[in-house]
Amino acid sequence: MSEKEAGHVLTSENSQEFYANRLGLADQPQVEAVQTEPTEEAERSEPVEEKEQEEKPKANPKLERRFSEITKQREEARKEAQAEREARQALEARLAALERQPAPQAPKVDEEPQPSQFNDAFEYAKALAEYTADKRIGEMRKQDAEAKEAQERQKVIDQWANKVQQAKASLPDFDDIVASSDVVVNDDIRDAILESDVGPQILYHLAENEDVAKKIAGLSAKQALREIGKLEARFEAKETAPPPPIVRSKAPAPIQPLRGSSPADTPMSTTGEWHGTFQAWKEARKAGKIR
Repeated sequence: MSEKEAGHVLTSENSQEFYANRLGLADQPQVEAVQTEPTEEAERSEPVEEKEQEEKPKANPKLERRFSEITKQREEARKEAQAEREARQALEARLAALERQPAPQAPKVDEEPQPSQFNDAFEYAKALAEYTADKRIGEMRKQDAEAKEAQERQKVIDQWANKVQQAKASLPDFDDIVASSDVVVNDDIRDAILESDVGPQILYHLAENEDVAKKIAGLSAKQALREIGKLEARFEAKETAPPPPIVRSKAPAPIQPLRGSSPADTPMSTTGEWHGTFQAWKEARKAGKIR
């Protein structure tokens, strides 16, 4: 049947419904196709985002870890430098404070305790008793030491006097020779001479030989004592040397002078023996008193 026969005329108004029926689409809901046109703003944003994604480099884990380590090391170095700077400043401030403080005074030795130094009277009394006892003990020890020193000094003087007295037997001019010398020796040489068993002989030798004494006086203490030791050894050797043996003469005995007449005042015995000195015998013979 044609369209006309059906009493329908196909127009632009019913063409859509006609085609829908012919195609079997009449029961489906009509969906109006909406065509969305891209706006200008969207067109601008899409290329920018794509460009940013293209320009952004890919992340490197090793490089990022290295940057993190370097940053950490820099931070630690900064903290250490800050700590050193603060410590140096504190030390400088402490030194400056110490320099401003007055120098501490040395405590006085054997200073008597004062009541203001103690909290109560019992502590002060105890300290004062200890101080008094220590002071007394110290004085006693000092007196004992001085007495012992005086005894030793007197002992040396007495021994020296005895040695000088014995030396004068062979050195009768000891006092005169020693008194005439103006050589001065130090205390070490003096003590060595006083303590030596042959000290008087050494002193006599130095007084008699002033050039030797001046030479020894100009030496150091060690060298001077060495020279005194040499003199001591020499004089000790003389003291211990045995006396020389007596040599008896082998010459015949002297002839007795002849007996003759002599006055009564001559020292001639009745047997003709002369009892006077040799000088008297010569004078008597010269005078003709004896033959």
